[in-house]
Amino acid sequence: MTIIIFIVIVLFILAITDLIVGVSNDAVNFLNSAIGSKVASFRTIIIIAAVGVILGSVFSSGIMEIARKGIFHPEYFTLDKVLWIFLAVMMTDIILLDIFNTLGLPTSTTVSIIFELLGAALVAGILFSIEKQEPVSEMMRYINAESVLSIITGIFLSIIIAFTMGILVQYLCRLVFTFNYEEKLNRFGALFAGVGITVIFYFLLIKGLKGTTLLKASTTQWVQANTTLLLGVLFISGTVISGLLQKLAKINPLKIVVLMGTFSLAMAFAGNDLVNFIGIPITGFLAFENWQSTGIPANEFYQNYLASNDVIVPNYMLLIAGIIMSLTLWFSSKARKVTETEVNLGSQNEGDERFQPNAVSRRIVKSSLMLGNFFSVIIPKSVRDYYDLSFQKSKLRQATVIYDRPAFDMVRASVNLVLASALIALATSMKLPLSTTYVSFMVAMGSSLADKAWGRESAVYRVAGVLSVIGGWFVTAIIAFAVAGLFVFILIKAKLIGVIILLVLVGLYMLFSHVLFSKREKKNKMDAAKFNMLPETDLDIYTGNKKIVIENLTMLLRSYNTVLEGLKNYDAESLDKEYKNLKEIEAHGFKLRAQSIRFIKNLEAKGPAPSQILLYSSDLLQDITYSTTAMGEESLHYIQNLHKEPGKNFIRITEELRFKMNAFFTLAIDALEKDNFDKMEDIRIARDDVREYINQQLDLQVKVIQKEKPGTKQAILETNILLQSRDILAVLLRIMKMYRKYIKKK
Repeated sequence: MTIIIFIVIVLFILAITDLIVGVSNDAVNFLNSAIGSKVASFRTIIIIAAVGVILGSVFSSGIMEIARKGIFHPEYFTLDKVLWIFLAVMMTDIILLDIFNTLGLPTSTTVSIIFELLGAALVAGILFSIEKQEPVSEMMRYINAESVLSIITGIFLSIIIAFTMGILVQYLCRLVFTFNYEEKLNRFGALFAGVGITVIFYFLLIKGLKGTTLLKASTTQWVQANTTLLLGVLFISGTVISGLLQKLAKINPLKIVVLMGTFSLAMAFAGNDLVNFIGIPITGFLAFENWQSTGIPANEFYQNYLASNDVIVPNYMLLIAGIIMSLTLWFSSKARKVTETEVNLGSQNEGDERFQPNAVSRRIVKSSLMLGNFFSVIIPKSVRDYYDLSFQKSKLRQATVIYDRPAFDMVRASVNLVLASALIALATSMKLPLSTTYVSFMVAMGSSLADKAWGRESAVYRVAGVLSVIGGWFVTAIIAFAVAGLFVFILIKAKLIGVIILLVLVGLYMLFSHVLFSKREKKNKMDAAKFNMLPETDLDIYTGNKKIVIENLTMLLRSYNTVLEGLKNYDAESLDKEYKNLKEIEAHGFKLRAQSIRFIKNLEAKGPAPSQILLYSSDLLQDITYSTTAMGEESLHYIQNLHKEPGKNFIRITEELRFKMNAFFTLAIDALEKDNFDKMEDIRIARDDVREYINQQLDLQVKVIQKEKPGTKQAILETNILLQSRDILAVLLRIMKMYRKYIKKK
């Protein structure tokens, strides 16, 4: 009895944790379109979604079907076995969803819970059969294989249909509205909003309010019987109200659709996906209540109750769950990370691509280009010209502000929400299994493709990202099945000790995951801040760019000193750490160059000088970074491979070189900070002094190599440091000349 109560308490604790990690992943379903189009402030969007989540939880059907039937047959299990299954599933779900949240990848909570139940029930069934000495043929009766196959098939079909419909509907809408849709919006905006509002309300009526315990059965039946009439009234009133708001209050009707769609999807998500997070703990609790007064031992009490009765959750529990989920939306940085991934994959703007292209993504893009070339031959030119005109991007620029732009416009955001709502409602009304995450994601990706968001600049990266997300869905199923099976095996065999071990494992993982994610996000924010070179106008180009250059030169000087210090002390650990830091600076340099090109494309300033500053500075900084990184790599590999320690004479040379290089860098950085190029002659003298010293030492090195014949690796190391230092010297002087020239022209 004691251990059963303990398991039930643990299930409730895990339910709260699962709510947090679950909504962090599923939030992408309803936040993606509103955040991506920046239809309102982030605060407003979250408030609307949070209200939808709370209402959806309260109006939830409250029937925990997923843990009651469909995946396994609870009537063949005793209470203790069912509780072990539920405990294994909850632990697995928390770890699995948090892994995807940390990676910033959306996955399906429905698929994860289904395959966790399948894996845990299968292993528990096999162990139970062995315990009862049943024949092998009886071991599979615990699983509802037919239902599982139907669910998997439905999910695959939903992926294909959602992606295809996303392409077709967005293509047609863009043909009508174009990217410069202001004029078309005056004519068709209210009508489009009326259709969108109608579809969204239909989605709520069919999926959001289906089976709620708060409305009377007669009310629900009346709504279902008069759905057509209600939709007709909604269409007319939605169109009229949107038109009046557009004319009188100058409110964009698409904004109404996006915000209503966000509320609707959030409400339906909470009402229907809530079962994925608390269904199993509540089912376990109600099974425990049913057993408690029977007096039958838990290992003899078969779960006919779960198989034959609706497991209805009390309304106060639904409300508590809704509040927890809404608070998670507000505070969870992981929810924002997952949403950010989907928004970036569908972004209309150029940016740093998170996913690296692979052979599959390249092949898909290449095949698509060939197909496009084929259609361009057979489609009449007049049709192609009309198509190109509709898909021509706006020529308007926002000065040089390229940060914080909407990833896509409200036309696409509306299509994403309305179409996802329609497909989910249709599948629900036909009782077809599907994942809301998969439908929402694939609609968003299909509309992105139709909107030409995946151009030649980004196609292979975006396709690779989509393939990574889809691949993650398969990984979800496999890991969920295997880990839940392993966990239930441990629990059944080790019982209380197994519970304690797995709880400690889950707790340590969550702690480690939180710390790691916080550190990574802090670093990402610091890296992002380095790119804010143009806060508002072109007038800030010189100041902002110079600040970045000074910061990078200061970092590179520190790295240069650390490399030579590590070589002097024969310290592989410090060199390894500094080499990793240099590789990060190098990666930042690549991003800086790409960002500079984007700024140049958006500059309003006349004349080439600002563009030259942006382009040349990033290129020259990259040159210095290459040279410093090459020094660090050569020194690290030399020490890691246990080559002979550098001689005292060479260490003396590097110490003198470091002193001279520091003096030169200090003069150059000081001149940049103060815009004082009157001392350019002093800088040249310092440069000449260092260069002459390096040339002398190179000549001596050549003589040493000829006379003393040192090891090849040692000779390469020593000459490399001198040669790379000379390159750094030359490039830094070029940077100084570039800024002096700009100041003189200005």
